Amino acid sequence: MRPAQRPALRALLGTAHQGPPLPAGDRPEVEERLALRVPALARRYRALLERRSPWDTAWESLAEHFLPTRFRTDDSPDDRPLLNRSLVDATGILAMRTLAAGLQGGMTSPARPWFRLALDDPELSRSHAGQRYLDEVEARMRVVLQRCNFYNAMHTIYAELGTFGTAFVFELADLRHGFRFMPLCAGQYVLDTDAARRVDTVFHRMHMSLRQMVQSFGPEALPENLRLAARRTPDQRHAVIHAVLPRTERRSRLAGQCHMPWASVYWLEGREGQVVPLKESGFLGFPGFGPRWDVAANDVYGRMLQQMGITTLKAIHKAVDPPMSVHAGLRSVGLDLTPGGTNFVDSLPGQNQPVATPLLQVKPDLAQARSAMEAVQQQIRAGLYNDLFRLILEGRSKVTASEIAAREEEKLLLIGPVLERLHDELLIPLIDRTFRLMLALDMLPPCPPELSGRHLKVEFVSLLAQAQKLVGISATDQYLALTLKAASAWPEALDSVDVDNLLDNYAQSLGLPANLTRPREERARLRAGREEARQTEQQLELLQKAADLGHTLADSDLTVEGEKSSVLQVLANLAAGAAPALRPQQTSGTTPPPEGGHVAR
Repeated sequence: MRPAQRPALRALLGTAHQGPPLPAGDRPEVEERLALRVPALARRYRALLERRSPWDTAWESLAEHFLPTRFRTDDSPDDRPLLNRSLVDATGILAMRTLAAGLQGGMTSPARPWFRLALDDPELSRSHAGQRYLDEVEARMRVVLQRCNFYNAMHTIYAELGTFGTAFVFELADLRHGFRFMPLCAGQYVLDTDAARRVDTVFHRMHMSLRQMVQSFGPEALPENLRLAARRTPDQRHAVIHAVLPRTERRSRLAGQCHMPWASVYWLEGREGQVVPLKESGFLGFPGFGPRWDVAANDVYGRMLQQMGITTLKAIHKAVDPPMSVHAGLRSVGLDLTPGGTNFVDSLPGQNQPVATPLLQVKPDLAQARSAMEAVQQQIRAGLYNDLFRLILEGRSKVTASEIAAREEEKLLLIGPVLERLHDELLIPLIDRTFRLMLALDMLPPCPPELSGRHLKVEFVSLLAQAQKLVGISATDQYLALTLKAASAWPEALDSVDVDNLLDNYAQSLGLPANLTRPREERARLRAGREEARQTEQQLELLQKAADLGHTLADSDLTVEGEKSSVLQVLANLAAGAAPALRPQQTSGTTPPPEGGHVAR
């Protein structure tokens, strides 16, 4: 790779081009410019936090019942309890696990191809050079995704999408560590969108030790007090904010860190971090993906699935385990209402307190409560498409897209908009960025000259994508069956079917590789060859008939002017201009002509 290409490559991979050290006289000007930028970023971060605050309460409630380990707030400690004591029913956790595994197996399965590359020109895609190049690129991209943590990250993303309605993941790559995906926890990031409602801004809050800061940013990036503290207490942790957003002021012709289309800025949260950033770099493209399950109007964050089911489930649990009214005198010692809990209570004057007695006499209708809970549990499983995904997970080795389309057609229609949104907001940008990163790292084969300047497009051939297409392909089957039935009575009905387009569209709906179908030019050559062979066969057949006729004529006898001759010889003489008298050969028993009679000439 030429040295002039390295600044753009570093920016594309997420590592800014640092360049030579600045002269001493230029550093204050740069620091002053950066000092003005960090407070503005901090103010925008606080404004985005304020806009996200209505979602935090809902996310925290949903996380308790569906995904307890994937929600963090800005004030939540890193050593938070791992046991979720507020969990009363594991149905949501198990159902969300099935949803994540089903989306993983149905959309981005590591066991089978789930995407295919094509060109903007379909005929060029079917050419030998186009097929060979695209197949090689697909194979290399699959190897890259297999070797990194892509599939683990996707499982996490699917679980967060089903729980919170929103997820975010970074895709980074460098020459040392290769490709890596970093999913963020809900509650630790804020998003913003552009005019087209696409996520283009993310602020991420994280805790880093001083040792990690020195490794990531260098000791010279830290304030003086933290630089000294890093030597004494390297495990001391501080909050760091990372912002990735479009850069509004830049010079596009320059390749420095301050002129990339997307800015990447790290700074310390708090007063000591409001002077200069820990690190400023840039990206040529947005390095993350923020898919949403469903978006209403101008909302930045997606809508959740199971809030109503959780509310109903909580109401049932309250009927069985109602809230308690406790005497204020017990505030200092507390009251343990968990099953088997022990409470030490003083006896009132004049009363003989038994050694041990139940604190509550609860006689709930367990049968009715269990029936209501099972109904809500089934509602949660159905809302998370567990019946659809269990068909994929339980019969992974035998199930086909046709069986899924036949048995779960209604649910496929319901989940169709979600699949389209995930394709648009997650998988298509991900494949596009992976291709660009691999191109920058020189991991792709040379592009054929005839493909230069062409645009690539992504086609999905995953199990769910194929099943989604097969839901609408039944109309093609019905049309073809009707045509064949009508052709039995009216053969001209077959003239209405364009066989080439019918088979091409059918193969595309089935997700078959493009190299299984011949290009139109090759089909035309095959048909022309068959027509030429047919005409040659007809000519040979005519020649054979002529030869047979010649043998027949040669074996047939005629009497010409009293001389015995074959029909073939007579015809040859006629062709030569002679006009002999013809007389059929007499057979035994025939009467000779009268004497003196004349033979017709």
